[in-house]
Formats: sequence, C-alpha cells, structure tokens
Amino acid sequence: MAYVQNIEASSPGGVGAVAFTGSWPTISDGGTFSPTTSALITGPREAVLVDAQYLKRDVAELGDVIEGSGKRLTTIVITHGHADHYLGFAELLKRFPGARAVATPAVIEDLLASMPRQEQTWRNWFGDRHVAFAGAPDPLEGSTIDVDGFAVEIVDLKQADISPTTAAHVPELGLVVAGDAVYNEIHAMLALTTPEQWEGWIASVDAIEKLNPTFVVGGHKRPEATLDAQPQLDATRRYIRDYADTVATSESSDEAVARMVTLYPDYGNTWTLRISANAYFANRA
Repeated sequence: MAYVQNIEASSPGGVGAVAFTGSWPTISDGGTFSPTTSALITGPREAVLVDAQYLKRDVAELGDVIEGSGKRLTTIVITHGHADHYLGFAELLKRFPGARAVATPAVIEDLLASMPRQEQTWRNWFGDRHVAFAGAPDPLEGSTIDVDGFAVEIVDLKQADISPTTAAHVPELGLVVAGDAVYNEIHAMLALTTPEQWEGWIASVDAIEKLNPTFVVGGHKRPEATLDAQPQLDATRRYIRDYADTVATSESSDEAVARMVTLYPDYGNTWTLRISANAYFANRA
C-alpha cells in the first residue's frame, strides 16, 4: 500500500502538496526495490505532479489521490530517466487527458537512450506488475510551471544516482521535490556512479540546501520518514561520504555491506547497498 503525507499551504488560498510513497515490492532475485516517491503540488484549482510511479497498483492509487484532491491536473514533471519515476505518466494521462507530461530535453535524451535496457530489466524484476513502457514526455519549455499563479521551478542538478537529473522547487511552500538526489532512510543506489561522481552528488545536495527548503521529498524514502529538509540533506551527504570511506577501506563487498549496515542499522533496502558494493568491487578488481 502507498503512504501519503500532506504539506499544508502556508496561507489560505496558497499552494500545498502531497508526498506519495509507493509500495516496497519484491523482485525476481528475492531482493526488494526501494519505495519510490511522487509529489502532487496543488493550488486552489490546479495541480502539478512530480514523478509518476511505475507499478500498476501504485499508479492507480496515485491517480486516486490526484482525483481525490479535486484539483485539475495540468502537468506531470519527470525528474530523471529512471523508469520507476516516469513509467506511470502515460497511464495517468489516459485518466487525466487534459494534462501534459514534460521533462527537460537532457532528461528525455537519457530516458530514450536507456529505455531498451530498462525495459528488459523491469520485465525481469517485476514481470507484469509494472505499467507498459510508452514513449517519452514532451520537452519542457523554459524552467517554470505555473500552478494557479504559483511557480514550480525546475532546477538542473549536477548529479544524483544518475545524471542528467532535476528537482522541482516550490518557493511559496519551501518545498523541493528532489528526485534521486536525496534518499530518506533508505540505502542509496551508488552502483551507477563513480567515486568522482559522488562528489558531484554531494554538490547537488548543497545546491538544494541553498534553496533553503523547509520540506524535501526524496526520490526514495522509508514511507513514514520525515519530510523535514535539513535532516535529509545532512543524512544524504553523510551517507555518500561514509560509503566512499567504507568501500575504499574494505577488502570485499561483504565487508563493506556489513560495515555500512552497522553504521546505518535503521536504513531500509540493504538489497540496494549490496548491488552498489558489488558494482564497486567488480570495477576495482
């Protein structure tokens, strides 16, 4: 089941938001996939969705949340080219035909280039539980989307668990929907990046911090984890640095995983940590 958290409007008639955390599915090799988030940003009459889920059940529940808001969905924004964040947009557009789906041109290029590989991976991991792959969103024109006169700013980030990547900033609400630049009480996916890129990832977290958010919706989170910004930003930077130090001073993937679990005993999804450590030591060999 999905988990929903409300961020109330800062003033009557202002903009609010709903953080939606999807389910925690098992995958074919016996592991689990980290819960993926979406965020619905709402004004008095309109709504914008950031990221669209990927499992049929979660996409349907997300659609119910949108419908239940009573707002008119105008736009779906995709932060980056990982299928767990974009796959549901086509199904949601069928349900809300007056909306459009957008991403930056760089994100679209990466999404299309990686789609054949991701489609095979998703089929292997989830079988028929995910919605169908159905093309790409349209290119975003400019960098701001309007919600009843309030700005949703789309911010390019240097690096997250992949690059290119973006975040959505709602100044009126003090909210950043960070995509996979921020993980919240979940082991981060570091298998797709190099030690040099980890510094770029930390720089992205620094860039989010400079926006002075009150709330952050990280791309993957433990469902009940806080939306308060600063603890998430501090923890994401600390985790990346601890992981870098740990793998550099460990003799094996097993040792690195055990040490990280000791450092972060309450973090979810050790499967992600195992994938990351295995990739690091495979490349170091």
